[in-house]
Parts: sequence; C-alpha cells; structure tokens
Amino acid sequence: MQTFLPVADFGASARLLDPARLGKQRVETLQVLRALELPDYGWAAHPAVRMWRGRTPALVAYGLATVHAWRAVGHADSTGPQIAEFAPQVLGMTQEELGRGGLLPSWLGDEALHRSHRSNLLAKDPDYYRPRFEEEFGPEPDDLPYVWPEGDDLPADEPPEGVRVWVVRPRGDGELGVCLGAGVVGLDARSGVEVDAGGLGPEELSALARERTGRRPAKDLRQLSTFLDEVSPGDLVAVPVEDGAGLLLGEVVGGYLFAGGGGPLPHRRQVRWRQVVPRSAALRPFTLQDPRGLFAVVLDPAQVGPVSSAG
Repeated sequence: MQTFLPVADFGASARLLDPARLGKQRVETLQVLRALELPDYGWAAHPAVRMWRGRTPALVAYGLATVHAWRAVGHADSTGPQIAEFAPQVLGMTQEELGRGGLLPSWLGDEALHRSHRSNLLAKDPDYYRPRFEEEFGPEPDDLPYVWPEGDDLPADEPPEGVRVWVVRPRGDGELGVCLGAGVVGLDARSGVEVDAGGLGPEELSALARERTGRRPAKDLRQLSTFLDEVSPGDLVAVPVEDGAGLLLGEVVGGYLFAGGGGPLPHRRQVRWRQVVPRSAALRPFTLQDPRGLFAVVLDPAQVGPVSSAG
C-alpha cells in the first residue's frame, strides 16, 4: 500500500506515474481513505495510512488528481465518486487553495520523502522512470528506503448529529430478497456461529465460534454480538438498494430470531419496512462504503421523518 508522490504537486505526481501504477493509485487511495475513516476497516497502523492521518481532504485531492490523469489518457473510472465522498468540499479546489486553507500535510514538500518515492519507483520500473527522472531531476539512486512521516496531530471532527440507523448489508441479491420478502434483517453464519445465539454474550460467542471453526473470525463475530446486544426493537435499520444509491429504511419490531435449516441469514430480526431515502441522506455518505455486514450511520432527520417506537 502506497500513495506515490515523486514530487510535491499532486497532479504532476500523477502524470509522472507509469500507466499500471497510476491505475492502481486510485484504488490504493480509496483503501487508505477507508482505513482512515471507517471503523474496523483494517490497515490503520500501516505507515501509508498514518502519514495521511488528519489530512483526509488532501488525500481526496491527491486521489482525484490520479483519477483525472487516468481519464486524461482515455481510461474509464468508477473510483472518483467514491473518493470524493470523503471530502466533497475539495471538489474544484486547486492545490494552492488547499494550502491557503491549511489543508495540506506538513510533510508535503519534504525533498527526502519525494526523493525516496522516486528512488523506489526507479527500482520498480527503471526502463520507464530513469529517462523521465534524469531529464527532470538528474541522476537518481534506486536503493533508498521509503521515508514514512507521521501524520499531523489534529483533533478529530465532531460526529454529526442526526438519526442513528443500523445498516445491515445483504451479501447478494438472494439475501436482499429474504430481507424484503420476509420482512427481516439478518446476518449470515460467517461469524462461525451456525446455531441459535439467543442469550449468548461475547465470550460465549467467541468460544462457540472457536469450537465450531477452530478460529476466531473477529470482525464477523463482533457484528453478531452487536446484532444481539445493541440492535433493539424501535431502532431504525436500513438495507442498501438501487445499487447503493438508496437506503430502504425500516423499524425493528421484535427480538432476535434464529432461522435454522441451513438457509440464508440464520440470525434475524423482524422489521417493518417504511421508505427509501437517497444515499445523500447520510450526513457522512462515505460511511456507507463500510464493507461490514452491520454498522451504524447517521442520517439527516429531515429525510427520515418521525421515529416511532415498537410497542
């Protein structure tokens, strides 16, 4: 994982990259953004993530620069809207404007860092990079280690105020069909728990998963524990619909149910479906990029309407 910056200018850096690496940078930028902003995503300790900590708008600008360079040479792109969701305020801003607004990382412009990136690019593809770098920078070494700066120590943004909704992400059309047809939300058995989990606490779930699978699938097990202990009657839940462009909202109307028989979504709760709201109803739409089967987002109250409670 890396965000290559052979020079301090985002656009110029993108234009210096070889085609394969340029294409990959769009995806890697998205991975770093998710590691920075989404809970439990992973990679948070990677130095390529830590260096951008506190500078999400700048990373979005870098990612959009790679998208622009990729499109400029005739390629299609689907990552741009996903990248932009993390800081839509930077759309249309120049890097100079980002700098005047105090949005750039303090390490940007450190020649030791940029030289280390050029050195590693040379090592990866000397035939492509040597003539280009020698023309602009003169002879360059190809054996320097990466320089990994720490991120800027900035306070975290305050969480938005709105209506909390549990998003339960079906894994495929079959599971979505069960949710809509049976009036439920549910989790599959990736946690390793394929039996009735009612009344089981986190330690009991963990022991059961280890017994049945020989391992502890931590993320999926945490989601099942949350589904059992934190999702309650009266809570709002949602499933993504319309290829992610909308959310079908509903209200939990019952306790935990176990649907045995080896079918989809063995761990369920009954839901009364209410309405579809657009993706933009999320006050931080990028939170909907969370790949987990269960997570919480905050929606604009004006788009949700009154919240009743289950009787």
